[in-house]
Amino acid sequence: MEALLRVAREMTSRRAPSPWSQKAADYRRRFRRKMDFDQVPVKPQRVFKELNEFFNPDTIFVTAIGLYQIWSGQFQEISKPGTYFCCGQAGPLGWEVPACIGVKLGKPDAQVVGVVGDYSFQFLLGDLATAVQNNVPYVLVMLNNGFLSLIRQPEKYLYEMNYGVDIGYDDGYGPDFVKIMEGMKALGKRVLRPEEIKPALEWAVRESNRLRVPALVEIRVDRQTDASMGVSIDKIVERDPVIDLPAEEPVATTATAR
Repeated sequence: MEALLRVAREMTSRRAPSPWSQKAADYRRRFRRKMDFDQVPVKPQRVFKELNEFFNPDTIFVTAIGLYQIWSGQFQEISKPGTYFCCGQAGPLGWEVPACIGVKLGKPDAQVVGVVGDYSFQFLLGDLATAVQNNVPYVLVMLNNGFLSLIRQPEKYLYEMNYGVDIGYDDGYGPDFVKIMEGMKALGKRVLRPEEIKPALEWAVRESNRLRVPALVEIRVDRQTDASMGVSIDKIVERDPVIDLPAEEPVATTATAR
C-alpha cells in the first residue's frame, strides 16, 4: 500500500479546490435536511445525527449497499480522508461484517464502526464468529426496518407495488438480532427510542473494547421512511423536510471528505 500511495502521489500533482468543490461546500451548508426527529419508531435521519455527535473525527466507518448506506452518505459528517469505507455499487451485501475485521486489524488503535441494514447483516453474520475467536472488537450500528428497502422504494414509486420485499415477521422487524449476537458470544443491544441511541453507543464502545468482541446496536427505525433519490442530481426528490439557509452567509466549514 505504501508503494502504491507513493506512485499515486508521483503521478498526481496536488490540486487546489475547484470552483465546483467550493460551490458544493456551500450547497452542503445551505441545504440541510431535518435530522432531529423525536418520533417513535426512530427516523433513520436521527440515527445519523446521533452518530455525528457521538463519534470523533478519527472514527473509521464501514458501510455497504442499501438505503442505510444512502442515508449514511447523505447524513454522516466525515472530515478526514481514510475514515469512510464503502464497497461502492458492487452490491456485496453483508460486506461490513468482515470488512470491519480487516479495517480493525489494519488500524488496531482506531474505533471502527460498521453501519449495516437488517438484511445485509444476515448475509455474512457467520464472520462474527471469526471476530470473536480472534478478539477483534468493533461496533455495528444496524438500521432495522424489516424491508429490502433499496428494492421496496423503487417498486413503490415506479410500479406502485410492494412485492417480495417485506422480510419482517412477528412484530414486523424479523429475527432477534441481539440473541444472534449473544449466540456468537458477541454483544447486542436493541434501541426503540431516540433518547436510547447515545447510551447504547456508549455501552457498545465501552464493552466491545473491554471484552475484545464485536457489539451490535440494533435500532428499529420507521419502516416506511424513504431516501432522497432521483435519476440525476438535478431531479432529486426530497421525502422529508429541508432547511434552506440564506446564500449570503459564508461557508463556515470545509467540504466533507469521503
